[in-house]
Amino acid sequence: MAITDAQSSGGFLSNNALALYAACARRDIHTITDLIAHHPDAETELLTWGLISGPHTPGGPPPAVRDPKGALQHRTDQVLAEAERHVAMLQAIPDLSAQLTHAYQAVQIRSGGSSVYLDDPDTVNSRLQDVVGSARREILAAQPGGPRSPDLLELAVSRDGAALDRGVELRTIYRDTVRDHPVTARYARTMSTRATGRPAQYRTLESAFERMIVVDREQAFLSDHITPGGPAHAAWLVTDPAVVAVLARVFEATWMRARPWAGQLRARRGDVRDTLGARGGAGVEGVRTSRSQREIMRHLCSGFSQPTIARRFGVSERKLEKEIAVLKGLWGVSTMNELIYHWAQSVDCRVDDSAPAGEPAGEAAA
Repeated sequence: MAITDAQSSGGFLSNNALALYAACARRDIHTITDLIAHHPDAETELLTWGLISGPHTPGGPPPAVRDPKGALQHRTDQVLAEAERHVAMLQAIPDLSAQLTHAYQAVQIRSGGSSVYLDDPDTVNSRLQDVVGSARREILAAQPGGPRSPDLLELAVSRDGAALDRGVELRTIYRDTVRDHPVTARYARTMSTRATGRPAQYRTLESAFERMIVVDREQAFLSDHITPGGPAHAAWLVTDPAVVAVLARVFEATWMRARPWAGQLRARRGDVRDTLGARGGAGVEGVRTSRSQREIMRHLCSGFSQPTIARRFGVSERKLEKEIAVLKGLWGVSTMNELIYHWAQSVDCRVDDSAPAGEPAGEAAA
C-alpha cells in the first residue's frame, strides 16, 4: 500500500509514522532517511507519542524504538486527562452561559441593540475623537448649545482640520446666537477660509433643533433623553443603519432651513441701513423672492449643481439659468458667489417655507 500524508491508522498515527517506526525497528537507515526527508511530520508524531528515543541525526545511527505498550499507555493517560477536562468544561457551560447572558442582556436593555450608552464625559469625548478622527467621507454636526468655549474650539481646530485635510466634508449647524460671539466667529472664519484641504461649511438657525453628530452616515452621537437622572453630558453612540439614515435626513432638512455663515459677526442695530425696499411679501416684510426661488437658492447653497437642480424641479437647464439670472437681478449682482452671499444676508433666507404651498410663508420662529 502506498504511503501518503493523508492516510492514517484508525485516526491515531499516520501511515508515514507507522512506516517510519517499522524502519527504525529494522534499523533501515535508507528508508528512515527517505521518510524523514519527505515526511518530517512522521518523526514528530513518533517523538510526541514517545515511540522513538529521539530525533534522527543525519549521518548518525537510526533512532532506537521503544516498547509500544508503555508508550501507548502513556498516550492513553494523556487522552483520558484531556477528555476529563473537556467533560468538566461541558458541565460548566450552562453556568457560564447563564452568567454571560445576564451580562449581555443587562447591556442590551440600556443600549437598544445597536446603541451604546456613554455616561462619562471622558468616555464620550474619547469615543467621539475616535469616530470623528476615523471619518472617511463626511461629518454632519448639529450643535444647538450656543457659542463654543475657547478650549473646545482650540481642540476642534486640530481635529476638524485633520479631517478636512483628508478630504472629509464637514458641515455644522449652530444656533443663531453664535453670530454675536467673537470666539466662535473667528473659529468659523478660520475653518471656512482654509488655504489647504477642504473648507468647512457652517449655517445658523434661529429655531430649536436636536444635537447630533453623524459620521460617514454610519455612526451617530445623540444626547441622552431617556435615562432618568443621567448626567448632563451623557450620550448615545448609534450604529443601526436605519436610525443613522433617518438622522442624516433630519440633519439635511435642518441644513436646508439654516442660513449660510462664514464667521461674520452680526451688525449691531444702527450699523447698517435696511436696503430691502418694499418688495416681497408672503407674510414677511422685505421678502423679494417666491417660494420656488427660495428653494433654488437653498439648493445652490447646499452645493447641488445646476443640472441636478433642474432635474429635481422638472425644468430644463436653460429655464433654470433664466431663473437664476432673475435672482441675480433682484440683488444687482453678476456672479454666483455674490448671489449666494447676498441671499445669506437677506431676510429671504430666514423665510420658513415648511408650511403648505397654499399658505403664506412666515419667518422662522426663534
